[in-house]
Amino acid sequence: MKPAEREDPMALVGVGLPAGDPAAMARCLIEEYLLLGWDERRIALLFARPAFRATHGLYRTLGEERIRALIGEVFGQWVKNDA
Repeated sequence: MKPAEREDPMALVGVGLPAGDPAAMARCLIEEYLLLGWDERRIALLFARPAFRATHGLYRTLGEERIRALIGEVFGQWVKNDA
């Protein structure tokens, strides 16, 4: 295996975008982790922990109550659609 290089063009880089809907982004991330098999508690922790910059940024922007509501909504949609 080739060792990683400092200027590796395949390095994962995240960038912030100035426009967009934070709630829509949060919904997408919640759905992604739901589909990976994560439960509501685990997803909530992903948003609450500062080590996870993207999700925590949404948590700071939207607030804990809104994030928890979005988690509930997304889980409710998937449970309803699976029934």
